[in-house]
Amino acid sequence: MIAGRCLVCGGKLIDHVNSIEVRCEKCNKITRTNIVCENNHYLCDRCAHEEVLSKINKMVPVMTSANPIDIGEELMMKCGISGNSPHVIVTAAFLTAIKNLNGSVTDDEVLEGIFRATEIPGGWCGYYGACGAGIALGTAFSIIKKATPMSDTERSFANEVTSGALKCVAELGGPRCCASSVRRVLSYGVEIAKEELGIEFPKAESDLTDCWTRKFNPDCKGIKCIYNPIHKTDKNLEMA
Repeated sequence: MIAGRCLVCGGKLIDHVNSIEVRCEKCNKITRTNIVCENNHYLCDRCAHEEVLSKINKMVPVMTSANPIDIGEELMMKCGISGNSPHVIVTAAFLTAIKNLNGSVTDDEVLEGIFRATEIPGGWCGYYGACGAGIALGTAFSIIKKATPMSDTERSFANEVTSGALKCVAELGGPRCCASSVRRVLSYGVEIAKEELGIEFPKAESDLTDCWTRKFNPDCKGIKCIYNPIHKTDKNLEMA
C-alpha cells in the first residue's frame, strides 16, 4: 500500500503550484509535473502504477463479487494504491461487478475500461479540477452505454455521471485521499445504476465506517473524513 509517499525512497510527496521539468527515475522519460518527492524523485504514471496494474489485471478476471464497493476495497487492499491506479480500480470494480451480476458486461469490455482508465492522469483533482476517480466512473458508464463522441443520449448520460461523481468528490473536501474518492464515487455509481439503469447490486459486505487506509496515508483528514469511525451514522455510508 502506497499513499502520499515516494515509490523510490518513501519520502513525502510535494505538490507544487507550478509544474517543473523532471526525468522519470525508471524509464528516463523527460516531462513536466507538479508532483515530486521531497528528495526530487519522480515516476511517470505508467511506471508508478506498473506493479499495481499488473496485480489488478491478474485479480479482476477471477473475482466473483457482484458489488462494486466490495471489489474496489479488495483491489485497494490487495493490489495497493500508487500513481493513477485508483482510477483503474474504479472502472474495473464497477464493470466487473456488473459482469458478475448479470453478464451484460463482457471480459473484453472490462479490459477496455482498464485501458481507458490508465490514460486518466494522476493529480487531476487539484490541478485540473476533475478527480480521476470521478472521470473513471463516467468511463465505466460510457462503456456500459456503448457511448462514443458521436453518440447522443449515451454521451450525455456518461457526462452526467461524471459530473455527479465529481460533485461527490468535491463534497469530501481536502486534502485529497484516493481511497475515499474511490469509495464515494463507487457508492454514487451504485445509486445511479439503480435509479437510471434498473441495476440493483447485492448489499456490500465492506464496512466503510472504519477506514483501514488511515495508517497508510500521511495526509489523512482524520475526523473530517466521512469514513472515520466517528461518523458511523453518516447517511453517506449506508451500504448499497
